[in-house]
Amino acid sequence: MKKRKLEADFDYNFALFGLISTLKEYKLAWLLNNQFQIQLDKVSDIEIEFLKSQNLVISNYLFKTEHSCFRLLTNKSVNPYDDHLAFLLPELKRFDYLTIIQGFEDTYSEQELKVRLSEVPKVQYVQKFEVVELKSRENLIF
Repeated sequence: MKKRKLEADFDYNFALFGLISTLKEYKLAWLLNNQFQIQLDKVSDIEIEFLKSQNLVISNYLFKTEHSCFRLLTNKSVNPYDDHLAFLLPELKRFDYLTIIQGFEDTYSEQELKVRLSEVPKVQYVQKFEVVELKSRENLIF
């Protein structure tokens, strides 16, 4: 019998930034709200189950309008029942937070977004990533 393989191409039409910061997630969300004049709200955590019984629980803050989306995610799992470190994007282990920004092109260029994120107090470093180049980019589909 001939086997068939399902291949799906996803459109990653958003800007992804990694942030290094020692701030707690709620404090960083508050500072981002002030910086961008948005209202990031804590929404349900994202839970990803892997085959090797490893569960990933990611803290999730979201600001969404009809045409734009701004999401703040922790890169490290916040699962209190897990005794080992797990990351949403393991190849970006040194980054504490990830921001997914979509639909702000009319207001800010990607360079301006990076500068504005860098200006947030207690954010030590910001880097933009090309999502299609990341090995575990499928973890960003939820």
